[in-house]
Amino acid sequence: MNNEVEKVIVTVHGVGDQTRFATLQQTVSQFCQYHGEVAAVPLGNFHTVGTSPATSPGTPPPMPALVLSAPYPPELRKFAFAEVYWADIARKVAEEKYTLEDVAPWVRTIVSRVRMNDLSSQKLTADDQHRIEQVLGEMLQTIGVLERLCFLADKLGLFSFDLKKVLVDYADDVQIVAEFRDEGQRIGKVFAGRMEAIAEEFPRAEIYLIAHSEGTVVSLLGLLNSICHPEGSKWIRNVRGFMTFGSPIDKHLILWPELFQGFSCPSGPPRDKPIEWRNYYDFGDPVGFDLDTAREKFVAPPGWQGIFDFSADHDHGFARYPLPGKAHVDYWKDPEVFGHFIQQVVYKEEKVKPKPLGKSYAEPPASKTLSRAISWAGPYVGGLVLLFCAVLVLYNAAYGAIRPSGSPTEQTAVAIRGTLDEDPIKTFPSVAAITCLLAGLTVAARIPRLTNLRRWHLLGFAVFLLSIFANRLITCASDGSGWRTCLIDKTIEGVFGFSMAGIAIVVLATVYLVSRFKPAWGTRALLVPGGLAVAYVLYHHIKVQLGAMTNARFELHHLWPLLMAAAVFLYLWWLVALLFDLVFVWHRYIRYAGEGQYLSLPSSREAWNQQRRGSGGTIPTTLRTSS
Repeated sequence: MNNEVEKVIVTVHGVGDQTRFATLQQTVSQFCQYHGEVAAVPLGNFHTVGTSPATSPGTPPPMPALVLSAPYPPELRKFAFAEVYWADIARKVAEEKYTLEDVAPWVRTIVSRVRMNDLSSQKLTADDQHRIEQVLGEMLQTIGVLERLCFLADKLGLFSFDLKKVLVDYADDVQIVAEFRDEGQRIGKVFAGRMEAIAEEFPRAEIYLIAHSEGTVVSLLGLLNSICHPEGSKWIRNVRGFMTFGSPIDKHLILWPELFQGFSCPSGPPRDKPIEWRNYYDFGDPVGFDLDTAREKFVAPPGWQGIFDFSADHDHGFARYPLPGKAHVDYWKDPEVFGHFIQQVVYKEEKVKPKPLGKSYAEPPASKTLSRAISWAGPYVGGLVLLFCAVLVLYNAAYGAIRPSGSPTEQTAVAIRGTLDEDPIKTFPSVAAITCLLAGLTVAARIPRLTNLRRWHLLGFAVFLLSIFANRLITCASDGSGWRTCLIDKTIEGVFGFSMAGIAIVVLATVYLVSRFKPAWGTRALLVPGGLAVAYVLYHHIKVQLGAMTNARFELHHLWPLLMAAAVFLYLWWLVALLFDLVFVWHRYIRYAGEGQYLSLPSSREAWNQQRRGSGGTIPTTLRTSS
């Protein structure tokens, strides 16, 4: 028993292969930084401090709490730091590869759950459900490809992040917490047992919970269980603060309401002070969002007043981290997020200011303009650059396939150099012009698959027309043609003639028809007619070049480099299409959800309000959770 400690900080980790005490170490580091101290606490210190004997044979001893000592200042020595570690339960189930459901079929059950629970104002038809399943399946394919790109970025020393592992681990842990009753109860017992041990060791200390990701669900369930069934829960009276970040609590409330059925009303004497709840989420986080549904259920209803202090002003959203997906784990290294909670909640009464002097976290974490711009525009720019590379590969191979007469060595050199034999100043605009046209075609072809709203279809078609204009504009600038002749006369001629712009229109019309009558084709609806169009353009190019060059020839053995380049081009184009799908869904359904109907689905807040009024409402949170 320790009566000198005044505050206990309890960390509840999130999803994945969590190392014991690793998240707690990061929490200690943030508290030390707030007090202007260097966090010199190696991971091994957490394993060796004050261990207690096991409660029964075959069970691990309770995890110790760390109390900092000299040379740390007196303010830090009043803290104890502890962790609720539950990853071993989840990982044991995940390692039993025949227990958990694979992600793709599990996503289909999430869509079916929305349909069965009648969460739609316009009930999901079979076509709607099939469309959502296909889109989510393609997004899972994209994430698999992004995993390889992240691997390359790691090898290049740019950044290290395993996006697919985070999302797959998240899906696995959600299954365990929400759908596996026995394992979920075991996790709940681990949480309750740890909190009881903390209350016994520090009976006079205030308790502050800091929870991340799925750990926020574990923590809330533990809090609600003790609030509604307080018998034997001594620790709940000491809880003063609750910090959640990257939290999917709202998704669990909507998709797994059975988890919260037993928590209708608090029991026991009223609290002298409410639990100060603060939530933080980045717009680039695929898991964490605002918790308005949680407020509707556990803050606003009669009987819950005075339990949680969690108004809309305490739900802090921002754009601080540039890389979408990686934002889910970037909170741990953000002193603004932790500093705000420490100053506004942990030190709410003591008014201890952060060091160095002059620093203040009185205002919630603000968005960063550069991070917001990169997070929004970066994926589109990256896709455009990738498409440019694809066109450059094919463009270079097409010119390299036309080889002059001469020795085999000279022919091979021409094939390798390709467009390098041309003026590079002319090569770049030619590739850029084709890239613009393909980008517009991709946008116009994919948007109808992602939404039923006609205004988005019209926007996609407008982007396509703009890409034709950009194609001609770049061409005019590069060949020095007259502006009127090039932009007006040749554009009209190109659209109605069987030039590249005309071929793009034919491909787009074909994609619309195929997508309508063969929706299961997915990206093949774009790549099959697009591939045929590319084959025709290459054939036409080779034919024209052979007619214009007297000493050039094309033989069958010249074909294989061109076929390889075409395969690379189609693969990269396929990846760009999938990336566009992922980014579009990300921005419209996830990051900026709530601005209207997409995929015939109303916004999360609108749907929840309709459900409370008894009229239902389909919730794009399905897409949020599954993606």
